[in-house]
Amino acid sequence: MKKIASVFGLLLLMLAFSSVALAGEPQDRLKGGIDKVIAILSDPALKGPAKRAERQNKLRTVADGFFDWRELSRRALAENWNKYSPKQQDEFVASFSELLQKTYIRKLEKYNNEKVTYVKEQIEGNHAFINTLVMMKDKSIPINYVMIKRDQWMVYDVMVEGVSLVKNYRSQFSKVLSKESPEALLQRIKDKIKALDEGKNVDDVVGKEG
Repeated sequence: MKKIASVFGLLLLMLAFSSVALAGEPQDRLKGGIDKVIAILSDPALKGPAKRAERQNKLRTVADGFFDWRELSRRALAENWNKYSPKQQDEFVASFSELLQKTYIRKLEKYNNEKVTYVKEQIEGNHAFINTLVMMKDKSIPINYVMIKRDQWMVYDVMVEGVSLVKNYRSQFSKVLSKESPEALLQRIKDKIKALDEGKNVDDVVGKEG
């Protein structure tokens, strides 16, 4: 019995060290960003409506540090990316990233001490896939991240319960661009940003503000 217990204990110890060893650079990088986000959301000094602007600015700074907005935008537009001039591409990236941040930072602010568990890391060349679970009181939500190696590892897609952020917007953008000009799509995005600034609900680029 003691021998079985010793072997079991050794196995647990090996698994514990393996979980640390298997956490490579991409996961460490992602975890660092997520930890910063949680620290901001948990900071008592940044809570409440009066601190909203400061809190959101800090969250945007963190997001800019580990999201590759240009790669995300390029993949969301797919073949339509080349319909924009280099100057328009820069403008699109700036506007689309602002829309994403304003949309999802509002959702992040509903954070209620949920925990993040890092389930799996897979590295294939200059790409990495990180599987996580957000542990809520009554359920767990799978959120997976796709990263690319630049000077450092950066996120360019997020999948929530199997739904890809990039593919979701690609579908919306394709629908608009099948009928309207690239400039019209860019204006739609700017209109959505304005709607968010006015406190309206924005579900997507194609639909109407709520």
